[in-house]
Amino acid sequence: MARITNGKTQMTGAEKFWYVVECICYGAGYIAKVPIKKALSDAGLVTLTSGEEFWYGIECILFGAGYIAKVPAKKALSDVGAVTMTTAEEVWYIILCLSFGAGYLHKTIIKKAFSEVGPTQQTSAEYLWYVLQCLNFGTGYFAKVPVKKALNEI
Repeated sequence: MARITNGKTQMTGAEKFWYVVECICYGAGYIAKVPIKKALSDAGLVTLTSGEEFWYGIECILFGAGYIAKVPAKKALSDVGAVTMTTAEEVWYIILCLSFGAGYLHKTIIKKAFSEVGPTQQTSAEYLWYVLQCLNFGTGYFAKVPVKKALNEI
């Protein structure tokens, strides 16, 4: 479980370890963190570094991958009342949900990270889908690690 020290979220030892392992794999952990941090930036909770702005731009150039990855994070933030989604983000969230529930499933992972650091609670359905993703070779847990890293930087 994450700890909050001096107003800052602390990652667990396992989360720190897996984040480093994910970053060793062609920077996958860092690249996955950038759209989450962009969503947090849109909510006014954090400022992107120049490196993160650069990589977010590169991710957006690559068929909009950065933007599409940001949309479920914005939906999770919207669910807790931290930000209002744009019409385009709402449309893309629906499109992602129509793709075998990809938008919703990704949002459940983000909400799990939020629930570990704050008063936000997952719904029963979100928790069930998070657990099912974790049973799939730890997919849910490993996808949550970059989110926790982004939250750690608030």
